[in-house]
Amino acid sequence: MFDMDKMEAGLNELTGMDFEQAENAERMNGNMMPDISFSKSFQARLAAKALNVPIEKVKAAKINEFTTVTTQVSNFLFGNLAETVKTQSKNTAK
Repeated sequence: MFDMDKMEAGLNELTGMDFEQAENAERMNGNMMPDISFSKSFQARLAAKALNVPIEKVKAAKINEFTTVTTQVSNFLFGNLAETVKTQSKNTAK
């Protein structure tokens, strides 16, 4: 249903301001997750922004597609972090 290449390109265009707007919207909706980045609802909101579709369209997706979309956002958000930690571990071990 969703074009994952389009979403990836859209995610690469998002800014810190987009992150803050999505976080503020989630907080106003009662999402009190300590680290909002781990929230599936927050990830869905970022996906919607990246895809330029209403959040309701992402949340209305079948569960397997919803989890695919939110997992891709999670990987986007934390992928570089994982690589950084891995690199630092290798450098520390030398």
